[in-house]
Amino acid sequence: MRELAERLGVNPNTVAAAYRTLRERGVIETAGRRGSRVRPAPATTGRDHLGVDVPEGVRDVANGNPDPALLPPLAAAFAAAAAEGDRTPVLYGDDPLEPELARITRAGFDADGVPDGPLAVVSGALDGVERVLVAHLKPGDTVAVEDPGWGAPSTSCPRSG
Repeated sequence: MRELAERLGVNPNTVAAAYRTLRERGVIETAGRRGSRVRPAPATTGRDHLGVDVPEGVRDVANGNPDPALLPPLAAAFAAAAAEGDRTPVLYGDDPLEPELARITRAGFDADGVPDGPLAVVSGALDGVERVLVAHLKPGDTVAVEDPGWGAPSTSCPRSG
């Protein structure tokens, strides 16, 4: 750890904290003096086994599912969409964008200063990162991730520098 800290120009405590975080998140496994090895796949614990208590009055969004009580009824919308699809099916080669939706979206992007050009809509940041990596990497490429942000929950988040 001292050698790595010296090579990186950081405090040895920073390297020790990084190794500890990687070990706690299941990214590496340590074997004493034999060193540390990156695991083939990070160890994971299912959310339902973490046992996190959600206080009264707090909405639990940890499982990623919406609260069904908050969802609008969709039968009428699905029926209308199905009827429209029956009248004018979308075929290969057709414009993939709904013109009115594209116009409204572009106006919003213009107002926010988003430049015109290719755009990918993803389901969250991790999905976006995965799509970029899949598109631009090949098996065996090295990737460094500063902080994936999905580690095991803890009561504190120590930072060292």
